[in-house]
Amino acid sequence: MHKEFGDKLRVTFREYPLPGHNHAMAAASAAEAAGMQKKFWEMHGLIYEHQKDWKDRYDVAPIFEGYAKQIGLDVERWKRDAQSEQVSQRIFLDSRRGQSIGVRGTPTVFLNGREVPFETLMAADRLRAVIQNEINASGSR
Repeated sequence: MHKEFGDKLRVTFREYPLPGHNHAMAAASAAEAAGMQKKFWEMHGLIYEHQKDWKDRYDVAPIFEGYAKQIGLDVERWKRDAQSEQVSQRIFLDSRRGQSIGVRGTPTVFLNGREVPFETLMAADRLRAVIQNEINASGSR
């Protein structure tokens, strides 16, 4: 949808790893470390697209490292960054921000400061309509 709406839509992603998900922190750290090399969305996409391949694994590090190689990261730097205080702090602050605005689960989407109902997120055409209505209401064409 970002491609469809262009500069009328700005997407800001915040980490909110849920404690009940075994590898949520590892996935968040992998994506944030990739972001330090300007490849956040590429890593994020692989993690979510292939979640069924790693969600029940004991050790996801080799899988995420494979994703890092696949998207052309400096893998040694990525591994250091994934374990860094900077990445940990970023995830912690994102989670705290989410708690402060009432996030209870994922995905949670806000559009112009208002939470989009969860059921809207499950159908792309419904979410697209909500975005278009918001753009129309703001007068942006």
